[in-house]
Amino acid sequence: MKKKDENEDMFKLITVGDSNVGKTSIIRRYIYNVFDKNSMSTIGISFCFKEICLENKKKIKLKVLDTAGQEKYNSLTKSYFKNADGVLFVFDLNRLESFENIENWINLYEQNNNRNDIPKYLIGNKSDLEKNVEKKKIDEFIKKYNYNYEECSALDNINIDNIFQKMGEQIYNNYLLREKDQKNIKVSEFVEEKEKKTNKCVCVFD
Repeated sequence: MKKKDENEDMFKLITVGDSNVGKTSIIRRYIYNVFDKNSMSTIGISFCFKEICLENKKKIKLKVLDTAGQEKYNSLTKSYFKNADGVLFVFDLNRLESFENIENWINLYEQNNNRNDIPKYLIGNKSDLEKNVEKKKIDEFIKKYNYNYEECSALDNINIDNIFQKMGEQIYNNYLLREKDQKNIKVSEFVEEKEKKTNKCVCVFD
């Protein structure tokens, strides 16, 4: 997370998944409210920004990263996992293979980010098409990994805004919890140091 100024925080949200599952289309629909049937596959990494207003009226900015699905770009994708505040694992509901490959993307993520507290969503895109991934398989997956699951359609603009709004809320709430934990650690260290110096108990009131 990167501080921009006193009133705005910026958080990094990364999308991963196989080529042609619609990662770019989801992002473009969310950021610009457009859909391009002829959009090209992402080469390397691209990113864009969007300011959102949370339920508590707090405004934050999301830096949304679009990653390439080709294996040859995995080394580049790895570097962007390290400081991610949230991850969307995207598959195509019409392509079973793209769903089965999600575990490969999860393994890549876990090898390069040791933060367990960030929100991770499994996203089934192209809900406007025939579904070739059984609901049972999806249910087993989200139970195994304890991920949030959402279906969407970038083409028909179904559930796109809702996904990013939910993610933004969770990212910010997690940030507040980390800040609170850090504050508690600092207070604990302060008390411990004072006790060493004075050999007395020290009370700190928040």
